[in-house]
Amino acid sequence: MDFLLRFVLVDIPEAFLLLTIGLAMFNISVFDKKKQAIFFSLLFSIAGEVLSFVEVPYQPKVLLMFVLTTLFVFVLYRFNLLKSVFIGMTAICSMFVAESIVIMIFNSQQIYWAEILSTTLQTLTIRVLYFGIFLLLALILRLMKFDIQRFLPQNHYNRSLFLLVLVGSVEFLLILFLNTSFFLRNNNSELAAIYTPQFQFFIQLLILAFFIIIVILFRIYLHLTINRVEEETGTPYLNSIHDLVTAIRSIKHDSLNHYTAINGFLKKGYVDLAKEYVEQLLQETVTVEKSVDTSSQVLESIKNPAVASLLQSKMEVCLAERIALSMNIKTLSQFSQIKTYDLIKVLGNLFDNAIRATSYELEENRFIRLEWGQTDGEHYLMIENSGPTIPKDKLPAIFQAGYTTKKGGEGGLGLVIVKTVTDRYGGKIQVHSEEGVTSFRISFLSK
Repeated sequence: MDFLLRFVLVDIPEAFLLLTIGLAMFNISVFDKKKQAIFFSLLFSIAGEVLSFVEVPYQPKVLLMFVLTTLFVFVLYRFNLLKSVFIGMTAICSMFVAESIVIMIFNSQQIYWAEILSTTLQTLTIRVLYFGIFLLLALILRLMKFDIQRFLPQNHYNRSLFLLVLVGSVEFLLILFLNTSFFLRNNNSELAAIYTPQFQFFIQLLILAFFIIIVILFRIYLHLTINRVEEETGTPYLNSIHDLVTAIRSIKHDSLNHYTAINGFLKKGYVDLAKEYVEQLLQETVTVEKSVDTSSQVLESIKNPAVASLLQSKMEVCLAERIALSMNIKTLSQFSQIKTYDLIKVLGNLFDNAIRATSYELEENRFIRLEWGQTDGEHYLMIENSGPTIPKDKLPAIFQAGYTTKKGGEGGLGLVIVKTVTDRYGGKIQVHSEEGVTSFRISFLSK
């Protein structure tokens, strides 16, 4: 009779509440699938009684109950293995924490384990307190609509960091428990199942295991971080190389045209025309050389190698497209608060738009001017170029997805990306376009 009462009034409610807490960690109500909840409670209670009947020691019993809880959840609820393991761990940890809290409460009143279950009233009190802790925890989680998945990073880089912090926290709690358990063991000598030296050894093994996991996770996180850095910095370099190759092909194409023209003059005996043509090319080459030297000196003040590489490639493209490029960099900080990958997005898209806009102009009218500096209150970047004027009524729409001035209608995402990155870092964009000159000015408050 005592066994039946304990099974119905203690074991099943305990299993039901533990499942409630485990599901509440994912904002799932235990009443959503009542049949599964009933089956779980029965299976959990039967497993606990069987392990107690065969006198399995506390440590392996806890481990077995965790494995069985995970298995029951996995089979009954069809969750993935990781989610089932987390629910099983939450249930067993809740049980373990509730037991420790109850013991410490009684210990604070100078009532130790030998006396806690000595009377029916105290037995009833400890069970009510034990279940009360479960109910309170479950209610808090459900009222908060707590969902652990909201805190899990979606990308695998941050997920590794999250797991690293989580395992480190568990490691810290185990070390804390190991230290406080000595006090509890000395004052609850008959609670040998939990606080025996063997159990202390078991906790120490767990601490060692978690330490090994931390080392492995740190290695994984470090590897992923290195790969991410290489990916984010490598992409701009690859794009820059592509621009350089394109510029070289364009210059080569122009050179062939010049050689063909000179050859044609010479074949027909137009020596004076050939001489005049060559002198024009030499004059143009000297002018370009001076411009390149000036721009190269400016690039030396760029502290970020990825940004310097990007600007170098854009300079070569401007050279190939006969675009007069001037750069004036007045500050050494150059948006140091912005991640390189995001900075490349802003510069790359603004330059690409400027180069494309100047292509509508005659060669003698093509120009791009970059100014990068700071005032007392802000850091700013301005890119100005010749090209078609953007109508005033169209200016608000240029940062919307799909807006484009390309004849084929393709693209329309460059300025959206620029606006998104600028907003993310708390900056602002000003656009001015009239009389065939368009400028974009991006600024951030000085910190």
